[in-house]
Parts: sequence; C-alpha cells; structure tokens
Amino acid sequence: MANIPVRYPIGIQNFEKLRELGYLYVDKTELIYNLVNSSNCIFLSRPRRFGKSLLLSTIQAYFEGKKELFEGLAVERLETEWPVHPVLKLSLATYHAADGGNLEEILSNQFREWEKQYDVEVETTDLSSRFGNIIKAAYRATGQCVVILVDEYDNPVIETMHDPGRSEAHRLLLKSIYVNIKDLDEYIRFTMLTGVSRFSKMTIFSGLNNLRDISLKEEYAALCGITENELLDNFLVGIKKLALKRKTDFNGAVALLKTNYDGYHFSKVSPDIYNPFSLLWAMDDGEIGSYWFQSGTPEFLVRQIQKGNNFLPEMFSESVEESLLSETDIFETTPIALLYQTGYLTIKGYEEPNLYHLGIPNLEVRQGLFHYLARQYMNESPTAISRNVREVRKLLEEKRIDEAMERLRTFMAGIPYEMADKATELHYENNLFIIFVLTGVDARPEWHTSGGRIDLLLRMRNYIYIIELKRDGTPDEALAQIRKKDYARQFAGDPRPIINLGITFSAETRNITDWKAEELC
Repeated sequence: MANIPVRYPIGIQNFEKLRELGYLYVDKTELIYNLVNSSNCIFLSRPRRFGKSLLLSTIQAYFEGKKELFEGLAVERLETEWPVHPVLKLSLATYHAADGGNLEEILSNQFREWEKQYDVEVETTDLSSRFGNIIKAAYRATGQCVVILVDEYDNPVIETMHDPGRSEAHRLLLKSIYVNIKDLDEYIRFTMLTGVSRFSKMTIFSGLNNLRDISLKEEYAALCGITENELLDNFLVGIKKLALKRKTDFNGAVALLKTNYDGYHFSKVSPDIYNPFSLLWAMDDGEIGSYWFQSGTPEFLVRQIQKGNNFLPEMFSESVEESLLSETDIFETTPIALLYQTGYLTIKGYEEPNLYHLGIPNLEVRQGLFHYLARQYMNESPTAISRNVREVRKLLEEKRIDEAMERLRTFMAGIPYEMADKATELHYENNLFIIFVLTGVDARPEWHTSGGRIDLLLRMRNYIYIIELKRDGTPDEALAQIRKKDYARQFAGDPRPIINLGITFSAETRNITDWKAEELC
C-alpha cells in the first residue's frame, strides 16, 4: 500500500474543513478545553498568521457540539456532555483599507445573516442595537447562552492608521459593538477576541471589566504556534523530506528549522515556539524560505521607526516592563511595543520584578526585516545592497578586515543624505548597523553577556566577531571596552577564532573613520 502523503493545512483556517479533508492538525484541544471551562471573556494577542483564526474555528466547532470532528484528539476524553450553543463568529480580517473597505457594510452584512437565521425583526439601522438584538434572539431561539468569537478585532483600526479620522471612527464603532458583551452578559456563555494588539487608551474594550487577557499567561503560551515536541511528534515526514533536499541528516534539518523559524516566547517561562506559517510551508516545500516575512511587509512599522528617530541597536535588544507589552496605544506607543506585538521582537528573558528582555526571534525575521530596513533607510536598490553585503561578508569570512572596512566606507559615502540635520548622525549610524547585521548569517545586535552588552556579535562560518562601535572615539577605546567587559569569555568553548573589532564613526563625516582588530589566541 502506497504511503499517503501528509496534507499540510497551508491557508486552511476552518477546523471542520481541515478535519474532514484529512489535513494535519497539531492537537491544541486540551488547552482549548481548559480555557473555555475556566474563563468567560478572553482576549489573546498574537502576531499575524500565527493560527488565531484556526483557533477560533476550533472553539466554534467545540461549542457547536461537533463531537465527530474531535475524534482522536485530547478533548474527546475530557468532554462528556458536548452541549450545543449558538455561535456568533465575526471576522474583521476581511477589512482592507487599500481596497476601500467599508466597516459598516461588513458588519451589516454579517448581522443580516444572523438576523435571518434567528428570525430577528429589524427595527433600527444602529449596528450596536442590531448586534444586541441578535444576541438576545439567539438565546431565545435555542435556550442556550451565546458564544461570541471575534477574529482580528483590531484590524480596521490598524488598517486605517494613516487616516486618523477614519481610524477613530472605526474605533468608536467597534467600541459600541463590543459593549454588548458587557451589557448582555446574562445571555453569553463565552467570548473570545483575538488580534495583534491590545490598545488601552483607544478604549475599544472600555467597560469590559471581566475581560481576561491571556496573551502573556504561561499556561497558554503554546496555544498558537508549534513547540519543539509538537514538531518532532507531528512533522517527521516533512523533516525527512527537508533533510533529503538539503543533503543533511535528520538533526541537521531540525537545526535548520530551529534557526530559521523557532525562538518565539509569549510568557516569562515559555517553551520555544515555531512560527506555524513558515514551518508548514517549509514542510510542504522541503525548503527553507522567508515565508512569513514575505507574506506581508512591515511598512507601517518602518515608518514609525524612522519617524521616532530611533537608534536601531538599542531597539532590537530592549528591556521593557510588562505594561508596554500588554497595554499600549498604537498611535502613541514606541515602535518597540509594535515590534513585539507584530512578531518582529519576542521575549528572550525575564528579570524580577517586572522586566522583559526582548530580541529578534530567528533568522527569517532578522534577515527579512533588516533587508527591508536597508531598502528604506538607504534608498538603494536591493541589488546594490545585496552586492555590497555579500562582498563585505566574504572579506570578513576571509579575515580581510581592512578591505571589508574600506568597502563599507565607500558604500556608506554613496548613501543619499535625505534626513534632517539633527537626525543625520543617527541615520548613518543606523545604516552602518544594518549593513553589519546583514553580513552575518548569525548577527546579534546588543548581545547580552554577564559583563554588559556587545554592540554587535557576528558568528560567521570561520570567525566570531565582537564589534564595538564608538562615535567620535578611537578604536583603542572600543577594544579596551571589549577587554574590560570580558565579552569573549562566553565563547571560550567555540572552536572558531574570536576577533575583537573596534570601529569609530564620525559625526562630522557621517562615516567610518578608523578601525582596529585583534585576534584572541
């Protein structure tokens, strides 16, 4: 009998379709069972394409009593009654501002379907009143409390951020809709809203004092995404396929997946979480690609970073308090919170009493984001940037440091100067930093050590570079700091030679002025 190929659910967000057509499903139903039976009103924030829609579809099938879909899954042994509830599932992911999206029309069309289903006599055009009437009608028609599921609750607000007036109108409309969840609590069994961000000052959730935010809860850290154990339990066929195509062994294939797609954490103590979108594509293709990053570009984030005149090395290895991660106003917040909420930064450590250390999750995000930043900051073609980065990387791999620095200095001199005078110095420092990050297969900005933070760590094929950048200083001062902080100590067990590299940068010339390297014995 021929082996039946594994069907990976790429783009499949409907649980019923996934199960009926035999797609692979990583069993999250024990977590779902615990969640729906311990809380009544839930909010979950996760990055885009992280499985939020499939999660809500699974919860919908559970509350609709579709026991047959859960055969062989954990919830089958946990649930004994399978009561059927009316489910109102609203997806706002279909709203696209660029296509002239009309939020009122999207809501009205969905409400019209429910009004027909539950025989609601429409006596008003007010959307909030219509939604409230639908909830009460669904309860009366079935005799069961209602389940409300809202997918990408914040999408219309985020999509229109370039138009503050329109975005504020959407915020107010959604607030008027969601207030029914509080006012009609006696008719509601369970509510769950998902999105990218939770906005406190925007007050979309105003009045929902029973809302439980599980976005940073340890017990639900793996509710979306794939853990290491789930990878090894469910993706053996795909891993072997990848190993064969990449001419490596099983462990080598797992290492490739881990380097490129792992590294997310969503609580103080969290298992490593793989990006499910990229992982599924890699399993299906048998290749390593920038699947998640290429599925959507962070244009708004880059605009916010540039607008705020931020120093990139600090931004991509920041320590913040929990309030910045969980409750922010997208119109006023720093880009760091947005980078975390959208998945370009993740939790890399926790320090009492309430400090989260953030960092870039994995190689796919680091390479994709910095290539994008390079195009936006340098106003150069991707071809020109890639050509120069490849050359600098080659020279550093061959320890031809002087040539690499000269190449960098020549490239930096040709970058157009388009920013305000007060931002010029920072602008060019950021350009230099971006180029360095792109030169290393494993480039870590602001790498934490016991003695401090390395400006930039490049772990290349042949060498490890510890780089310290000094503005209007001397290379000797930069090297002295590397030695004083004993940055090299944590790499003592690595067989690759370690090279300390001090580089100075001039505020006047906006370019590299000098450098000095020393190889450790």
